[in-house]
Amino acid sequence: MYKSESSRLLLRSECEREAQWMESYIPVKTRKETTKVCVSEILYIESELRVIIIYTAKRTYRFYRKLDELIPYLNHDFYRIHKSCVINLGRIERMEGGVIFFTDALTVQVGQNNYRLARSRYLKYLEQNAGSDS
Repeated sequence: MYKSESSRLLLRSECEREAQWMESYIPVKTRKETTKVCVSEILYIESELRVIIIYTAKRTYRFYRKLDELIPYLNHDFYRIHKSCVINLGRIERMEGGVIFFTDALTVQVGQNNYRLARSRYLKYLEQNAGSDS
């Protein structure tokens, strides 16, 4: 196999993975509606007792489920900062002073130890995705 052919195959597999991620979603069922939330649009997910709250730039979804049941729907862009919160590393605008800032002025406050770990993971994420549009 020639170098250009292997590069083309690698690029195609990356595009296929990206397309698959863009199409993935989390099914959401409440008393009033059944819908799907596109994984790529999620800013973060938190759990309050048995209620899941999914935050996107457009809307907030609340429904009953366990956070652990949603993890299989998520990809490598997501990081669990503590037992009741998962963040989308690709949607973070910045991290500063124990606070994670997302688009539309949404923020998540994180304890000191978890913040240090999240910041380290976010830096690693940025280094791995440098030069790409994610």
